[in-house]
Amino acid sequence: MSEASSRHDFDKRVIRTKKAIKAALFRIMEEKDISSISISELTREANVNRRTFYTHYHSITDILEEIEGDLVEALGRLVEGIDRKTPRQSAYDLFIGLDSLITVEFSYYFQLVRVDMRSMLMSRLKNVIKGMTDTLLEQLCKRHGANAAVISPFVVGGFFNMYLEWHNHPDGLSIEQAAELAGRLVELCITNAVK
Repeated sequence: MSEASSRHDFDKRVIRTKKAIKAALFRIMEEKDISSISISELTREANVNRRTFYTHYHSITDILEEIEGDLVEALGRLVEGIDRKTPRQSAYDLFIGLDSLITVEFSYYFQLVRVDMRSMLMSRLKNVIKGMTDTLLEQLCKRHGANAAVISPFVVGGFFNMYLEWHNHPDGLSIEQAAELAGRLVELCITNAVK
């Protein structure tokens, strides 16, 4: 067996093991608070030994931090791929993409860990979105003499809070309607702020 093939098999094993540990953690979290879950209980449920667990993680919180890191990276990739020609379309695309990440790729995480318990994650996600907003605002603000450093947090906070509110209470608005509304509000905010 070649070294590349061996490394590939090892990588697959690591991915499979981590996936088993995460799945076991979420199964247990459906019935217990995370603070009362022991490593022994988790390793039994994941069908791995403690040594294997400690090869990949130091604590149960490390698992959550890894998932959050994965989410932040995924959002970063999403933001990089958004065409930033207009604030309205950018906000629309971001709203749709963010919802896809949270409800499709990371739904298990958000179902089990209350958003208000993980405010650091929300802050990290806002920072990724702020990076995109800053880029959009820099050119507009330079042309109109406005202060992007003041406008950006307002736009990002409004966008993000609107998304969370809609996500938790859609109240009959489809994802497309909510994304369109977010796009209009972001555009309105930015255009009026840089006049």
